[in-house]
Amino acid sequence: MQNHTALLFVNGEPPKHYPNTSDNYCCIAATDGAYHNYLSSTSIIPNYIIGDLDSFHRDRNTPNTTQVIHTPDQNKTDFEKAMLFLADKGIKRFIVYGACGHASDHFLGNLSVAKQYHQQFDITFYDNYCHFFFAKHQQVLTGIKNRIISLMPFPKVIKLSIDGVQYPLTNATLKLGELTSLRNKAISDLVKISFKNGNLLIFIEDLHTDD
Repeated sequence: MQNHTALLFVNGEPPKHYPNTSDNYCCIAATDGAYHNYLSSTSIIPNYIIGDLDSFHRDRNTPNTTQVIHTPDQNKTDFEKAMLFLADKGIKRFIVYGACGHASDHFLGNLSVAKQYHQQFDITFYDNYCHFFFAKHQQVLTGIKNRIISLMPFPKVIKLSIDGVQYPLTNATLKLGELTSLRNKAISDLVKISFKNGNLLIFIEDLHTDD
């Protein structure tokens, strides 16, 4: 079991691909919208359903082992409230599904929350095509040869270098509205990324054999 790692489902586009096992996580949680819009139709049983419960269907049965946590604060999103609730229980790492798709403003809101907390927690998002996260200033990626990799500044990154890819960069400045690094390709199983200042999102293509 991976201690201090939570699997968290939020209410965006339902995943086409779920984690192979839930045994790698110390707990599983879902926002109320995510649970009733898609997770309840799977075999995954969360330890917690968390949120303002505006999407909670009280006429539906929930598993006896699942705790329903009401977090009514309207100044925070259900994603943020769920993450903070789990952090109070010692969670340091979050694997998040369903943060993308549907309403674009929700997706951007989830990115904003991740930007706010990525220095405190390790947060990785999975959608139906890739996984992505805010990078450390020195980041090493392994096992991604031949996969598409994109770098997106949020909003600006300076002195960025990347090698092990088809189009390497050295001491580059990335900025929204100017230079970004999209649809690059890993040509090595070891990709090294470094930058001096800013916030950088890394997107890595996921390969699914049934697609």
